[in-house]
Amino acid sequence: MTILLESQHTSPEAESGVFQGKERDLHSFLQKWMTRTSLRMRVEVLGVVLILTALIILSLGIIMLCVFLLFHEPAPTSVYTGYPIWGSIMFLVSGTLSIAVGSGTTKRLVQGSLGLNIVSSVVAATGIILSAFSLTMLSLNSHHCDKSQKPEICAMIRSVLMGMDGLVLMLSVLEFCIAVSLSAFGCKLTKLNSGGDTAGWVQIAQLQVDSGAQTFCTNCRLS
Repeated sequence: MTILLESQHTSPEAESGVFQGKERDLHSFLQKWMTRTSLRMRVEVLGVVLILTALIILSLGIIMLCVFLLFHEPAPTSVYTGYPIWGSIMFLVSGTLSIAVGSGTTKRLVQGSLGLNIVSSVVAATGIILSAFSLTMLSLNSHHCDKSQKPEICAMIRSVLMGMDGLVLMLSVLEFCIAVSLSAFGCKLTKLNSGGDTAGWVQIAQLQVDSGAQTFCTNCRLS
């Protein structure tokens, strides 16, 4: 009894179609990877700016507190609430975590940074309200220096405090914009990180192997 075995060969057209399908998948993966890398760089830069701005707000808060303790003049409302201190600490933590996200993205790290950035945006919005209210109260409290023993020094100190409080207000607006931008980038990174990089790089290696095998088989047919 003779059994005839017919070898089945895949046609070159079918092999070419499979190869092109893999190329399209890998092109999509590489485009996604480049987008994620660009977002990570932006997040890292914004994290550095967030930290620098937080340090400036912290320094201004300490200076205003020292002026209040040394000259016993009415301090801005933002100093009484302690916003330049606890707000700056929140921004520092959020900025540090954003820099960590720029160095290497993991799902938990991106989600943690996203949560902190959302909280930072709320803190910055609170700081904007407090600083604006503080400036209003300082401007309305100008008659205080008329009762002071040294009205000129009192007026100068009040002007300095108003200038610093106004700077805190502008920096808080900047912190709010940065925190909102980082939250948006964090949402995009969370979506892009839904699939891991390992499978994509394995596909690239497999494509290189298939490409070499296809070239070899083509040369064999031609010879």
